Amino acid sequence: MRPSVRTYLVDESGERVFGPGPAELLRRIREYGSLRAAAISMGMAYTKALALVRKAEKGLDAPLTTRVVGGSGGGGSTPTPEADELLASYERWTAACEGSAGAQYASAFARGVTATTHDDADAAARRVGVAVLAAGHARRYGANKLAEPLMGEAVLERTLGCVPPGCPIVVACGSREAKVICERRGIDVVHPDGGSEQSDSMRALVAYAQRAGWDACVFVPGDQPLVEQGSIRTMLAVSAANPDAVVRLSWRGRAASPSLFPASLFSRLSQVTGDAGGSAVLGDDTRSISVEASWPWELWDIDTPDDLGRCQEIIECGLGRGGSN
Repeated sequence: MRPSVRTYLVDESGERVFGPGPAELLRRIREYGSLRAAAISMGMAYTKALALVRKAEKGLDAPLTTRVVGGSGGGGSTPTPEADELLASYERWTAACEGSAGAQYASAFARGVTATTHDDADAAARRVGVAVLAAGHARRYGANKLAEPLMGEAVLERTLGCVPPGCPIVVACGSREAKVICERRGIDVVHPDGGSEQSDSMRALVAYAQRAGWDACVFVPGDQPLVEQGSIRTMLAVSAANPDAVVRLSWRGRAASPSLFPASLFSRLSQVTGDAGGSAVLGDDTRSISVEASWPWELWDIDTPDDLGRCQEIIECGLGRGGSN
Protein backbone atom coordinates (compact mmCIF):
# COMPACT_ATOMS: atom_id res chain seq x y z
CA MET A 1 0.00 0.00 0.00
CA ARG A 2 1.22 3.51 -0.82
CA PRO A 3 -0.28 6.99 -1.09
CA SER A 4 -1.59 8.30 -4.41
CA VAL A 5 -1.63 12.02 -5.19
CA ARG A 6 -3.36 13.79 -8.09
CA THR A 7 -2.68 17.49 -8.49
CA TYR A 8 -4.84 20.06 -10.29
CA LEU A 9 -4.79 23.77 -11.04
CA VAL A 10 -8.21 25.36 -10.53
CA ASP A 11 -9.71 28.74 -11.31
CA GLU A 12 -11.29 31.16 -8.85
CA SER A 13 -14.53 29.18 -8.82
CA GLY A 14 -12.69 25.95 -8.05
CA GLU A 15 -13.14 24.45 -11.51
CA ARG A 16 -10.22 22.38 -12.79
CA VAL A 17 -8.28 23.91 -15.66
CA PHE A 18 -5.12 21.78 -15.67
CA GLY A 19 -4.11 18.43 -14.24
CA PRO A 20 -2.74 14.96 -15.05
CA GLY A 21 -4.83 14.58 -18.24
CA PRO A 22 -3.87 17.84 -19.97
CA ALA A 23 -0.27 17.38 -18.80
CA GLU A 24 -0.03 13.96 -20.44
CA LEU A 25 -1.73 15.33 -23.55
CA LEU A 26 0.93 18.04 -23.87
CA ARG A 27 3.69 15.46 -23.46
CA ARG A 28 2.23 13.38 -26.27
CA ILE A 29 1.70 16.37 -28.53
CA ARG A 30 5.41 17.03 -28.08
CA GLU A 31 6.19 13.37 -28.84
CA TYR A 32 3.90 12.86 -31.85
CA GLY A 33 3.84 16.39 -33.27
CA SER A 34 0.07 16.32 -33.61
CA LEU A 35 -2.92 16.85 -31.35
CA ARG A 36 -4.88 14.22 -33.28
CA ALA A 37 -2.09 11.63 -32.95
CA ALA A 38 -1.69 12.45 -29.27
CA ALA A 39 -5.43 11.94 -28.72
CA ILE A 40 -5.40 8.61 -30.55
CA SER A 41 -2.43 7.38 -28.46
CA MET A 42 -4.42 8.13 -25.29
CA GLY A 43 -7.61 6.49 -26.57
CA MET A 44 -9.32 9.89 -26.53
CA ALA A 45 -11.61 11.50 -29.07
CA TYR A 46 -10.01 14.38 -30.95
CA THR A 47 -12.86 16.69 -29.98
CA LYS A 48 -12.32 15.94 -26.29
CA ALA A 49 -8.57 16.52 -26.57
CA LEU A 50 -9.17 19.84 -28.31
CA ALA A 51 -11.66 20.83 -25.62
CA LEU A 52 -9.12 20.03 -22.89
CA VAL A 53 -6.49 22.21 -24.53
CA ARG A 54 -8.91 25.08 -25.13
CA LYS A 55 -10.21 24.94 -21.56
CA ALA A 56 -6.67 25.01 -20.15
CA GLU A 57 -5.69 27.88 -22.44
CA LYS A 58 -8.69 29.89 -21.32
CA GLY A 59 -8.15 29.19 -17.63
CA LEU A 60 -4.43 29.92 -17.77
CA ASP A 61 -4.75 32.79 -20.25
CA ALA A 62 -1.89 31.45 -22.33
CA PRO A 63 -1.55 29.57 -25.65
CA LEU A 64 -0.47 25.96 -25.15
CA THR A 65 -0.20 24.68 -28.71
CA THR A 66 0.72 26.16 -32.04
CA ARG A 67 0.04 24.92 -35.54
CA VAL A 68 2.90 23.64 -37.68
CA VAL A 69 2.05 24.05 -41.38
CA GLY A 70 3.40 21.86 -44.18
CA GLY A 71 6.26 19.38 -44.06
CA SER A 72 6.35 15.69 -44.93
CA GLY A 73 3.56 14.96 -42.47
CA GLY A 74 1.30 17.69 -43.76
CA GLY A 75 1.51 19.81 -40.63
CA GLY A 76 0.50 19.31 -37.04
CA SER A 77 0.80 20.87 -33.58
CA THR A 78 3.57 21.50 -31.08
CA PRO A 79 3.58 22.84 -27.51
CA THR A 80 4.33 26.54 -27.13
CA PRO A 81 7.18 27.83 -24.94
CA GLU A 82 4.48 28.76 -22.40
CA ALA A 83 3.29 25.14 -22.43
CA ASP A 84 6.83 23.82 -21.93
CA GLU A 85 7.32 26.15 -18.95
CA LEU A 86 3.91 25.22 -17.51
CA LEU A 87 4.58 21.50 -17.83
CA ALA A 88 8.01 21.76 -16.18
CA SER A 89 6.55 23.77 -13.28
CA TYR A 90 3.61 21.39 -12.92
CA GLU A 91 5.91 18.35 -12.82
CA ARG A 92 8.15 19.96 -10.16
CA TRP A 93 5.10 20.86 -8.07
CA THR A 94 3.60 17.38 -8.44
CA ALA A 95 6.88 15.76 -7.36
CA ALA A 96 6.98 18.04 -4.31
CA CYS A 97 3.39 17.14 -3.39
CA GLU A 98 4.09 13.43 -3.80
CA GLY A 99 7.19 13.74 -1.64
CA SER A 100 5.33 15.55 1.11
CA ALA A 101 2.47 13.06 0.98
CA GLY A 102 4.97 10.21 1.16
CA ALA A 103 6.54 11.62 4.31
CA GLN A 104 3.13 12.08 5.95
CA TYR A 105 2.10 8.57 4.90
CA ALA A 106 5.28 7.13 6.43
CA SER A 107 4.45 8.81 9.70
CA ALA A 108 0.83 7.59 9.78
CA PHE A 109 0.88 4.27 7.94
CA ALA A 110 4.50 3.06 7.76
CA ARG A 111 4.41 -0.70 7.27
CA GLY A 112 5.21 -2.57 10.45
CA VAL A 113 5.27 0.53 12.66
CA THR A 114 3.49 -0.07 15.92
CA ALA A 115 2.61 2.17 18.82
CA THR A 116 5.39 2.69 21.35
CA THR A 117 5.13 0.09 24.09
CA HIS A 118 8.43 0.79 25.85
CA ASP A 119 9.14 3.50 28.36
CA ASP A 120 9.89 6.93 26.90
CA ALA A 121 12.90 7.21 29.18
CA ASP A 122 14.33 4.08 27.57
CA ALA A 123 13.89 5.63 24.13
CA ALA A 124 15.62 8.83 25.22
CA ALA A 125 18.52 6.81 26.64
CA ARG A 126 19.15 4.95 23.37
CA ARG A 127 22.40 5.84 21.66
CA VAL A 128 22.09 5.74 17.87
CA GLY A 129 24.89 6.85 15.56
CA VAL A 130 25.41 7.37 11.85
CA ALA A 131 28.09 5.52 9.89
CA VAL A 132 29.05 6.81 6.44
CA LEU A 133 30.62 4.50 3.88
CA ALA A 134 33.24 6.51 2.00
CA ALA A 135 36.01 4.03 1.22
CA GLY A 136 35.03 2.68 -2.21
CA HIS A 137 37.18 2.93 -5.35
CA ALA A 138 34.49 4.53 -7.56
CA ARG A 139 35.58 2.45 -10.55
CA ARG A 140 32.65 3.50 -12.74
CA TYR A 141 33.14 7.22 -12.06
CA GLY A 142 36.82 7.25 -13.01
CA ALA A 143 37.85 9.62 -10.19
CA ASN A 144 37.27 10.20 -6.48
CA LYS A 145 33.58 11.04 -6.78
CA LEU A 146 33.23 11.90 -3.09
CA ALA A 147 35.68 14.79 -3.57
CA GLU A 148 33.91 16.11 -6.68
CA PRO A 149 32.34 19.57 -6.24
CA LEU A 150 28.57 19.80 -5.87
CA MET A 151 27.23 23.34 -5.49
CA GLY A 152 30.37 24.58 -3.75
CA GLU A 153 30.92 21.54 -1.53
CA ALA A 154 32.43 18.12 -2.01
CA VAL A 155 29.89 15.32 -2.52
CA LEU A 156 30.91 13.77 0.81
CA GLU A 157 30.35 17.08 2.61
CA ARG A 158 26.84 17.26 1.15
CA THR A 159 26.15 13.73 2.35
CA LEU A 160 27.40 14.51 5.85
CA GLY A 161 24.85 17.33 5.92
CA CYS A 162 22.04 14.77 6.24
CA VAL A 163 23.09 13.90 9.80
CA PRO A 164 20.93 15.65 12.42
CA PRO A 165 22.88 17.90 14.82
CA GLY A 166 24.04 16.11 17.94
CA CYS A 167 23.97 12.65 16.37
CA PRO A 168 27.30 10.79 16.74
CA ILE A 169 28.95 10.03 13.42
CA VAL A 170 31.84 8.01 12.04
CA VAL A 171 33.14 7.72 8.47
CA ALA A 172 34.93 4.80 6.82
CA CYS A 173 37.59 6.60 4.77
CA GLY A 174 39.52 5.31 1.80
CA SER A 175 41.14 8.50 0.51
CA ARG A 176 43.15 11.43 1.79
CA GLU A 177 40.45 13.86 0.58
CA ALA A 178 37.77 12.11 2.63
CA LYS A 179 40.00 12.08 5.70
CA VAL A 180 40.70 15.82 5.37
CA ILE A 181 36.98 16.59 5.12
CA CYS A 182 36.28 14.59 8.27
CA GLU A 183 39.18 16.11 10.19
CA ARG A 184 37.96 19.58 9.30
CA ARG A 185 34.55 18.74 10.76
CA GLY A 186 35.92 16.90 13.80
CA ILE A 187 34.41 13.58 12.68
CA ASP A 188 35.90 10.25 13.74
CA VAL A 189 37.20 8.03 10.95
CA VAL A 190 37.99 4.36 10.56
CA HIS A 191 40.16 2.71 7.92
CA PRO A 192 38.86 -0.63 6.61
CA ASP A 193 41.25 -3.57 6.78
CA GLY A 194 41.72 -5.84 3.82
CA GLY A 195 40.43 -3.82 0.90
CA SER A 196 37.78 -1.50 -0.50
CA GLU A 197 34.80 -3.86 -0.64
CA GLN A 198 31.64 -2.64 1.06
CA SER A 199 31.89 -5.45 3.60
CA ASP A 200 35.36 -4.22 4.66
CA SER A 201 33.90 -0.82 5.52
CA MET A 202 30.90 -2.45 7.19
CA ARG A 203 33.10 -4.49 9.54
CA ALA A 204 35.19 -1.46 10.50
CA LEU A 205 32.11 0.66 11.16
CA VAL A 206 30.35 -2.06 13.15
CA ALA A 207 33.44 -2.52 15.32
CA TYR A 208 33.43 1.22 16.03
CA ALA A 209 29.71 1.16 16.87
CA GLN A 210 30.22 -1.73 19.27
CA ARG A 211 33.10 0.02 21.03
CA ALA A 212 31.01 3.19 21.28
CA GLY A 213 28.11 1.27 22.80
CA TRP A 214 25.59 2.27 20.12
CA ASP A 215 22.16 0.67 20.36
CA ALA A 216 21.64 1.07 16.62
CA CYS A 217 23.47 2.47 13.61
CA VAL A 218 22.29 4.24 10.46
CA PHE A 219 24.47 3.27 7.50
CA VAL A 220 24.62 6.00 4.83
CA PRO A 221 26.49 5.62 1.51
CA GLY A 222 28.83 8.56 1.03
CA ASP A 223 27.64 9.08 -2.55
CA GLN A 224 24.00 9.89 -1.65
CA PRO A 225 24.23 13.67 -1.20
CA LEU A 226 20.49 14.39 -1.41
CA VAL A 227 19.36 12.49 1.69
CA GLU A 228 17.44 14.86 3.95
CA GLN A 229 17.85 15.34 7.68
CA GLY A 230 14.08 14.96 8.00
CA SER A 231 14.25 11.43 6.60
CA ILE A 232 17.02 10.45 9.02
CA ARG A 233 15.01 11.91 11.90
CA THR A 234 11.96 9.87 10.86
CA MET A 235 14.08 6.71 10.73
CA LEU A 236 15.39 7.43 14.23
CA ALA A 237 11.85 8.01 15.53
CA VAL A 238 10.57 4.77 13.99
CA SER A 239 13.54 2.89 15.47
CA ALA A 240 12.83 4.36 18.90
CA ALA A 241 9.32 2.91 18.73
CA ASN A 242 10.57 -0.38 17.23
CA PRO A 243 14.07 -0.92 18.73
CA ASP A 244 14.54 -4.45 17.37
CA ALA A 245 13.61 -3.66 13.75
CA VAL A 246 15.68 -2.75 10.72
CA VAL A 247 14.52 0.60 9.30
CA ARG A 248 15.14 1.36 5.62
CA LEU A 249 14.51 4.47 3.54
CA SER A 250 12.31 3.76 0.53
CA TRP A 251 10.49 5.38 -2.35
CA ARG A 252 7.09 4.04 -3.39
CA GLY A 253 7.72 0.85 -1.46
CA ARG A 254 11.18 0.16 -2.89
CA ALA A 255 13.56 -0.02 0.06
CA ALA A 256 17.16 1.07 -0.38
CA SER A 257 19.73 3.07 1.62
CA PRO A 258 20.21 4.56 4.17
CA SER A 259 19.44 1.64 6.46
CA LEU A 260 19.29 1.49 10.26
CA PHE A 261 20.33 -1.71 12.02
CA PRO A 262 19.84 -2.49 15.72
CA ALA A 263 22.81 -3.67 17.80
CA SER A 264 21.32 -7.17 17.87
CA LEU A 265 22.37 -7.53 14.21
CA PHE A 266 25.89 -6.09 14.53
CA SER A 267 27.47 -9.55 14.76
CA ARG A 268 25.74 -10.64 11.54
CA LEU A 269 26.87 -7.48 9.75
CA SER A 270 30.46 -8.26 10.79
CA GLN A 271 30.26 -11.56 8.92
CA VAL A 272 29.17 -10.11 5.57
CA THR A 273 31.78 -10.64 2.83
CA GLY A 274 32.51 -9.25 -0.61
CA ASP A 275 30.53 -6.28 -1.90
CA ALA A 276 27.32 -7.33 -0.17
CA GLY A 277 25.64 -4.72 1.96
CA GLY A 278 23.42 -4.91 5.00
CA SER A 279 20.58 -6.47 3.01
CA ALA A 280 22.57 -9.72 3.09
CA VAL A 281 21.66 -10.21 6.76
CA LEU A 282 17.93 -9.71 6.28
CA GLY A 283 15.92 -12.88 6.61
CA ASP A 284 12.57 -14.28 7.68
CA ASP A 285 13.57 -13.76 11.32
CA THR A 286 14.35 -10.08 10.76
CA ARG A 287 11.65 -7.44 11.03
CA SER A 288 12.11 -4.66 8.49
CA ILE A 289 10.23 -1.35 8.34
CA SER A 290 10.19 0.93 5.31
CA VAL A 291 10.13 4.70 5.80
CA GLU A 292 9.02 6.62 2.73
CA ALA A 293 11.47 9.32 1.62
CA SER A 294 10.28 12.87 1.10
CA TRP A 295 11.80 12.92 -2.39
CA PRO A 296 12.68 10.18 -4.91
CA TRP A 297 16.18 11.60 -5.44
CA GLU A 298 17.11 10.99 -1.80
CA LEU A 299 17.80 7.41 -2.91
CA TRP A 300 19.98 8.46 -5.85
CA ASP A 301 23.63 7.54 -5.68
CA ILE A 302 26.42 8.94 -7.82
CA ASP A 303 28.14 6.43 -10.10
CA THR A 304 28.86 8.62 -13.14
CA PRO A 305 29.42 12.31 -13.96
CA ASP A 306 25.89 12.35 -15.41
CA ASP A 307 24.55 11.29 -12.01
CA LEU A 308 26.41 14.20 -10.43
CA GLY A 309 24.86 16.55 -12.98
CA ARG A 310 21.36 15.29 -12.15
CA CYS A 311 21.94 15.97 -8.46
CA GLN A 312 23.16 19.47 -9.23
CA GLU A 313 20.03 20.18 -11.29
CA ILE A 314 17.83 19.12 -8.38
CA ILE A 315 19.63 21.46 -5.97
CA GLU A 316 19.60 24.34 -8.46
CA CYS A 317 15.82 23.94 -8.79
CA GLY A 318 15.47 24.27 -5.02
CA LEU A 319 13.97 20.78 -4.71
CA GLY A 320 16.80 18.97 -2.93
CA ARG A 321 18.78 20.50 -0.10
CA GLY A 322 21.32 17.73 0.33
CA GLY A 323 20.68 17.60 4.03
CA SER A 324 20.56 21.33 4.74
CA ASN A 325 17.09 21.39 6.30
